Amino acid sequence: MHNFKEWVGSINTDDKSIVILLIKGYLLLTFLCFIILVLPIFQNSSNSIIDHIFFAVSIVSTTGLAPADFTGSYNLGGQVISIVFIQMGGIGYMALSSFIILKQFDKLPQISARLLKLEFNLPARYPLVSFVYSVFIFTFLIELIGTVFLYIGFKAEGVEHPLWNAVFHSISAFCTAGFSLFSDSMVSFSGNSWITITILVLSLLGSIGFIVLLDFWLMLRQKRRSITLTSMIILLSTFLLWISASVAIFFSDSGLREQGLAGVRDAIFQSISAHTTVGFNNYDLSALNFGSIFIMIIIMMIGASPAGSGGGMKTTSITALIAVLLSVLKRRSYVTFFEKEIPASNIYLAISSVIFYLFIFILGAWAVLLIDGKNIPFEKLIFEVASSLSTVGLSTGITGDLSGLSKLIISILMFVGRLGVLTFGFALISRAPLLRNKPLTEDIAI
Repeated sequence: MHNFKEWVGSINTDDKSIVILLIKGYLLLTFLCFIILVLPIFQNSSNSIIDHIFFAVSIVSTTGLAPADFTGSYNLGGQVISIVFIQMGGIGYMALSSFIILKQFDKLPQISARLLKLEFNLPARYPLVSFVYSVFIFTFLIELIGTVFLYIGFKAEGVEHPLWNAVFHSISAFCTAGFSLFSDSMVSFSGNSWITITILVLSLLGSIGFIVLLDFWLMLRQKRRSITLTSMIILLSTFLLWISASVAIFFSDSGLREQGLAGVRDAIFQSISAHTTVGFNNYDLSALNFGSIFIMIIIMMIGASPAGSGGGMKTTSITALIAVLLSVLKRRSYVTFFEKEIPASNIYLAISSVIFYLFIFILGAWAVLLIDGKNIPFEKLIFEVASSLSTVGLSTGITGDLSGLSKLIISILMFVGRLGVLTFGFALISRAPLLRNKPLTEDIAI
């Protein structure tokens, strides 16, 4: 243990080194997943190396996009391996390693603390030890309860191996992975409210993040009077987004409108699935019209909330930008939300995150359109790029039709999306030298 402490203490802890270390960790996880899945003993049918790479990245990034039928590709052993890596990708490998470290030491080493904050986008002054334990307690309890509910539902539906299906889909939903053991995802159970509501609740709990869950737990234990501003923003934005998106998807598609209440139910499911970035579908997305596809692209790009397993630009970043807009319109020199001022550093991060996300999205979309634009419709390729970068996993059915090069590009987007676009940007761009004197200020036209 003494040698371990010395080794941890010797690691470089500057900002860029921390970011690169986090990236290396996820690269290692992805490589291990690929090496295992490529073994014939875990396969039902042979796939190309590119498809195995695609599967490995999709699993570790908890995206859910699949270049081939998942159960047709991997046997029970491969499915078990996949769900283990989904779990590690969902709760974060740093949360796992921090939990192990806390079992041996009283506190986290500085490098573990910084990696944990980076991986989960935690506020500067956040109780890390409580957070680490809450990650594992909430994950175990929520996935266990989800397994029980899904087992009851699958058993009633006469599904083969209901227990394994319940375990797999409970973990996949809470980690917002979207991988399913059913070839049509949740379409076969679209009329089963018990199963669909369980999946949606698991998805929402996974996407709102552990910050919100810990806040409510501390309130129940009377250790905190109210939830934090972060939690209030997350809950409000999540509720408003899935309600407005559900209404927009429903009224945008004639097929959903013709179904009446069943169409409303399907629109709500797809709205939450896209927003939480879980990626399950209970409706044939290829049948949706342009309006519904457009709405889903927007909510996929906005994504879930920080400190959870979802991807996207994050609800807090979008909320911060809206707060900036309102402050500008009201001609205020400061930015507030719920009558509390948001620090300028957070505003800069939100703006940078959104800009860099859009830059990566445009670059990825342009590359994929150049390669496969002649063979696959424009809107379906854009949908696929948004789904991959936000680690959603929804598809209009074109993933398997992509060329090998496009699959590699989509894989890179999934990996970047899991890390977070800003994390990836920090690793690419060197820190600029400090300016000795403050630059001159000059007004520009806006």
